[in-house]
Amino acid sequence: MSPLLIALFAAALAGFSRGYAAFGTAMIYVPLITLAYDAKTAVVTLFLIDLIPSAPLLWRAAPQCDRKVMLWMGLGALAASPFGVAILLVAKPMQSQFVLGVVLLAAVSAMVLRPGLHFRATPRNGILAGAASGFAGGICGIYGPPAMIYLLGRNAESRRTRADTIVFLTLESLVLGATYLGYGIYTRADLTLSLTLLPVYALATWYGARKFSATGEAAYRRLMLALLWLISAVLAGRAAFALFT
Repeated sequence: MSPLLIALFAAALAGFSRGYAAFGTAMIYVPLITLAYDAKTAVVTLFLIDLIPSAPLLWRAAPQCDRKVMLWMGLGALAASPFGVAILLVAKPMQSQFVLGVVLLAAVSAMVLRPGLHFRATPRNGILAGAASGFAGGICGIYGPPAMIYLLGRNAESRRTRADTIVFLTLESLVLGATYLGYGIYTRADLTLSLTLLPVYALATWYGARKFSATGEAAYRRLMLALLWLISAVLAGRAAFALFT
């Protein structure tokens, strides 16, 4: 399969996840894109293709989100994202992904095995969750799972959780995009590839958002936990295979 076909397939799957679940996009997109390109191209083009399709999602989600939670998480992400990007530029990506995957897998497993486990929506917890998300996003572009673990752990209703996820991850994406600009890692090739993938990603995002409206409360939480566990397991397993074989 040609690199462009791989990229188009990745954009379609990632876009559907963005529209439906509001997260999981990077975990789908980044590994697939790195089969044909490099990690830097993956994280940069993901930011670029998500800019326009995320606007209507953000517009609808903003009135439903918990603004205090978003404020504290945003502060944590803003502080930690530049450190993650700095490591991206010098560290071996598989080592970073392995550590991140193991930590996330342990956290999600605890939530699955202990359904009553929840996190209080305090300023400290919000800052820590935002910092973990920002740092992870800087290292490998996968910033959704740390935030989702915290947001799902509050036991809020599904529409509030999804709205908070859309708002936070869109703002975190903008922080990372500005950080990429500061490090000067955009290229003409990144812009060209992003313009090619944008229509496919946007259409898939719209379709995923339509499908969300037919999902019940309990089903949404089960599906999100299952997706989180799968993402974490694949992330850790893929990195472990690359490191130890």
